[in-house]
Amino acid sequence: MRRILPVLCAGIVLSGCGIIESRLFPVWPPNYFDESPAATGPFTVIERRVEVSDGADGSPFGITVFEPDGAEGPLPVFMWVMGSNVQAYYHQSLHETLASWGYLVLVPDTRPLRFTDFQYHNRIVQLAEQTLDLATSGAIGPVVNPDQLAAGGYSIGGPLSAFTAGRATELDALVFWAPSGSPIWQGVSPDDLYPLVGAPAIYILGELDDDAPAEGGFPDTMQAAIPAPFNEVVIAGASHHQFQQPTGADANSNTPEITREEQQQIAIDTTREWLDMQFNIDRD
Repeated sequence: MRRILPVLCAGIVLSGCGIIESRLFPVWPPNYFDESPAATGPFTVIERRVEVSDGADGSPFGITVFEPDGAEGPLPVFMWVMGSNVQAYYHQSLHETLASWGYLVLVPDTRPLRFTDFQYHNRIVQLAEQTLDLATSGAIGPVVNPDQLAAGGYSIGGPLSAFTAGRATELDALVFWAPSGSPIWQGVSPDDLYPLVGAPAIYILGELDDDAPAEGGFPDTMQAAIPAPFNEVVIAGASHHQFQQPTGADANSNTPEITREEQQQIAIDTTREWLDMQFNIDRD
């Protein structure tokens, strides 16, 4: 019994933590828009999966790929970094819309959130770095432009994409949608990584967002800590969870004053136009 009891106790604790995490950050089912709220480009989008057997954190993982069918390479790359049980389909219209304009969009899987995993955020950053390496080596498929590499993320995914840029200095642009902080950063140090970020960024924020307020909140913290230049766009009447497609988390946001489609349209179009400008992509 002396040997078995500690194992049983540990199992109970881990099981309890899993229940708490699932309740705090549940995985919501897909809830797609019928069509993109934003302006779409000329390319049909192919969505596919790439399975990687040797993940950088020691376990297999997958990458959801949105590829512009028939686009001539080398292609610009946009990688979306997720955290806290966020799923790729929460931002389906962003991914599909950017791909329709000729971007190769990559969304590496995020690991299930575990408070007892003291390397949780580090694992996400490691997989994002590996995804970039796979893309630039041609392992994902299309030939990509090594001078047109961008990354971004929503909420906690915002700073995680910044941490990735602190290590992957080949990134050329960053996009932060309503970036928010974590009470703990598991396995990464903002003080060490933020000063290394050299890529310019755009912050797309919501006027009514109390999770990532446009003034006096976490976006200001990031802007002060990261030496690279940045632009900021505040969407009037926008709330935090309307940066996602519909989920049960909507009840946790302030009441927005614009529709989700209006907020997504502004956020997606602004993202694409800013990336085009950074990469000198002429749409005329």
